[in-house]
Amino acid sequence: LQETLDKILRNTVNRAGGAPGVVAIVTDREGNIYEGSAGVRDINTKTPMTIDSVFSLFSTTKAITGSVLMKLVEEGKVSLEDPVKKYVPEIEEIKVLEGFDTNGEPILREPKTDVTINMLMLHTAGFGYEFFSHEDRKYRESTNTPTLLTSTFDS
Repeated sequence: LQETLDKILRNTVNRAGGAPGVVAIVTDREGNIYEGSAGVRDINTKTPMTIDSVFSLFSTTKAITGSVLMKLVEEGKVSLEDPVKKYVPEIEEIKVLEGFDTNGEPILREPKTDVTINMLMLHTAGFGYEFFSHEDRKYRESTNTPTLLTSTFDS
């Protein structure tokens, strides 16, 4: 299986018009059966694609996430009004950016409300993308925070 799937990935990146890089994982209830990658994640630097490469799928995941979430709601395992911190306690570490002081340092405050699952699904939780927001980009640069496009699992 490993050789066959590795060959498919290599062919995908090596054929004319192929993708620059690909990652594939096959899993079942027991765990991962196959993990593989081929090609590059950056066509300029030729940085190799790896199984832990982080890249942007953006809206591709919305339909799957929404479907799975609503199945969990239907089963009574999750409520849309649940605070996200119930499942991801680290969200409480996130502060709200108010702006920047005269030295260019970020001014942060505590959130006024807890973020709910519904807020995440409706994009009303206050999160944004650095490529849409000058302030977000400035914050990331001043704090050396990786951007959505430069993140890795380690960061």
